Amino acid sequence: MFVTGIILLTVITLVSFSQATVLDVKQVSAVPYSVVIPSTSHQYHIQDDLGQYSYGYSGGPSAKVETKTLDGVTRGKYSYVDGNGIIQSASYVADDVNGFRVAATNIPVGPSSPVVHEVLVTPLVVDNQVVADTPAVVAAKSAHTAAHAPVQYGY
Repeated sequence: MFVTGIILLTVITLVSFSQATVLDVKQVSAVPYSVVIPSTSHQYHIQDDLGQYSYGYSGGPSAKVETKTLDGVTRGKYSYVDGNGIIQSASYVADDVNGFRVAATNIPVGPSSPVVHEVLVTPLVVDNQVVADTPAVVAAKSAHTAAHAPVQYGY
């Protein structure tokens, strides 16, 4: 990282007369400068013949670590500084059973949807047979379901 700027050199003169002191300040010159600030970063990688590995790095505005174990589960974490200067981080786990799962500080949250309560109705049974709905009942149920369907957001 390079830091550049200007150093202002000033001369301060103290002049003392019999009863009064005069302070005289003059800018003599402006000297440009450039300083190199060393960046520290670290990285590692380890693996074996069984498919296990672990790697990671840190440095600058980001860091990451990931490990895969013998059972096939991959776990990892990473963080970075976003465009607004906020540190974002994420943790994840991936396997063959549950797929990829992540918890992060930058996952958007959608609007909350209303809670829909399903009413369970016991079917009508006559002579050990389930009585089917008539076409009028089927149409009424469809119209009711469409009228009270959850709001669909166009995202």
